Amino acid sequence: MLDQLFMADLARDLADPIDPNLPTGQQATVSVSSPDMPPTETAGGAFVGTRLNTPKAGDAQPTQQDREKLAIGLLDSLAGAMRGAVAQTVGLPGDIRSIVDLINQEGADKYLGQRSFATTEEILKDTSVRIPGTQIDVPFPPVLGAGATNVAERQPVVNAAQEVGQFLPAPGIPEAVMQGAKGIVKGAKILGPKAAQMSEDYLRSIGGIADIAPAGPRRDVVSTRLPTAVKATENPLESNLIIDFDAIKKDPEAFKHNMELVQQYPNFASKAKTPEKKAEDFITEVKDNLLFLHDAVPDATRQRSKLWYDGARNIVDEWTKKYGANDSTISGVLAVLSPQKDWFMNVSLGERVLDTMTNKQSFKWDGAMDDMAKVIWSKPQYAPMVDAIRGKTLAELGDPGLKAMWLRTYDQAYNPREHQIVNPEGTFAGVRLTDKGVPYKTGWGSLNEIGKAINIYENPTIENISNSLGTMHKVRNFYNNIYDPTNQAGYVTIDTHAVAAGLLRPLSGASTEVAHNFASNVKGSVGPKNSSVTGVQGTYGLYAEAYRRAAQERGVLPREMQSITWEAVRGLFPDTFKNAKNSEIVDSIWLKYRKGQISQEEARNEVFKAANGINPPEWEGAGLRAKPTETIQPTSNQGELSRTSVPRGSSSNVRSRERGRTANGNSNNVTGLPTGSAIGDQ
Repeated sequence: MLDQLFMADLARDLADPIDPNLPTGQQATVSVSSPDMPPTETAGGAFVGTRLNTPKAGDAQPTQQDREKLAIGLLDSLAGAMRGAVAQTVGLPGDIRSIVDLINQEGADKYLGQRSFATTEEILKDTSVRIPGTQIDVPFPPVLGAGATNVAERQPVVNAAQEVGQFLPAPGIPEAVMQGAKGIVKGAKILGPKAAQMSEDYLRSIGGIADIAPAGPRRDVVSTRLPTAVKATENPLESNLIIDFDAIKKDPEAFKHNMELVQQYPNFASKAKTPEKKAEDFITEVKDNLLFLHDAVPDATRQRSKLWYDGARNIVDEWTKKYGANDSTISGVLAVLSPQKDWFMNVSLGERVLDTMTNKQSFKWDGAMDDMAKVIWSKPQYAPMVDAIRGKTLAELGDPGLKAMWLRTYDQAYNPREHQIVNPEGTFAGVRLTDKGVPYKTGWGSLNEIGKAINIYENPTIENISNSLGTMHKVRNFYNNIYDPTNQAGYVTIDTHAVAAGLLRPLSGASTEVAHNFASNVKGSVGPKNSSVTGVQGTYGLYAEAYRRAAQERGVLPREMQSITWEAVRGLFPDTFKNAKNSEIVDSIWLKYRKGQISQEEARNEVFKAANGINPPEWEGAGLRAKPTETIQPTSNQGELSRTSVPRGSSSNVRSRERGRTANGNSNNVTGLPTGSAIGDQ
């Protein structure tokens, strides 16, 4: 359309290039030329290129040849500008890398690898362009090819137009190019604030980092509801089933029952009669608590704490290179190992699984593992399993439950028990220490959870990943948030801390409200009703809806709202605060609100005061250390979980036939053991 308009205007101009109303000698200019570029005169006094003199009275009138030269000059300018714009777009990652190299060439090579992207200047000299991140070469011929006429006269016009074109947006920008540019910025951040700032400023100068097209939804997200009943009418593999407000109302009986449970919470003051109105009131109260927490966090902390899932994705991307597994596999491994684990420990456990499965397949059960087995598998019920794996390599085992036992035994025999502090960006800030200055110990969950992680690693189809994640909304949302943090579908992970943030109370995994969120109950009490037909579990959908509404009011993604308030509530109610006395104090404040004695805002302020405000996050306390970056490593370093670990035997990579094999057993309970048993945590 634009080129048609341009040619129509050009045709009109060429039909009568002299405007009789212009004063004699006045010049008309076309604003695509270089200001220091002299006009190209013709014998008759008129000239071609990018300026047009209006002839004086008595001067020779422009000939048809003059008009043709003018058209050629304008088209040369247009073609040059387009070529410059495309070269600038494709060369953007290379240009940014060049900026980073100016700051620290050695550091750039160490953390970003050898430069592989061509710069704009280099691209302009080539006749083909390789799209960054692909193996696709696109023809990129010069404006004036072989056989072009009057090259000496026309080339300066083309060169000037190419320079101007580099400041123009190019149409049809490949998504791969934009993703390459974003990747370079992430890499630059490793090298220090100056390099990162220069890179970001450069991107903003051509339209803004926010304008770079994010990746579209990744293909291996999973439904966050998993209907399992024979009567289910929805297929979670064919449709994206979301746990939301509409979903929890699909089963009226369960919805009514669950709202009656919620009505008993000490901080729920609604007098509504219908389940839907009760739900709306509860969602609003939770939303307002979240906004209070969100706004109480210092902006500098908030800007980093919202990055938790971006950082998780960075870890996934790093591990895809390190262990050769795909991103959905690694996201699934992390997700199934997450129940009752904080993120720092979760990351360590995930890498322990990946490291062992990738590098220790040929390691043979030895005396050290035998000694450890006597400690962690001392109960008679485990004796047959230990006998089945004694003296064998991991590769020789077929059952995922046996592999899980082998893997955990190996890890505790040979790997250190500490784990790292993880920064929101996905970097590591040193060994995590308790208040007494000793390293936190890393405790495994159940054999069933380890078995699921192994199952996903060995059979990474989306069907198997979805099945292995199970029916719990938290694990399924957590997988999506890690795997595809930029997804706009509103996935949000509601764990123990997320419930505590929504209710602004110091809750734990043993709290009634948390149990209800996870579709369970505290012993001796009535639990929520769940639906295998719709896949709705517990009260999760109420919190998910509240987080989405709070996020909308602050202009962030739901998972970002959850990250910010998750960090805030952990600082407001640290483990040292969570005791019976303090819980009673906080609940008494909310009971005053429930009875109408104080407002919700007054209750929040009293709770905030009782808890002495929000403590800074662990990673903020650890700081971005001044040590060289290479000394700050996760627990695994090129296959070795720590330089201080006990030396281990040789290993080989997983054989290709092992990677494609479907694990035996039921994927929802791969060991045959009770799914909730956290066996022998150390």
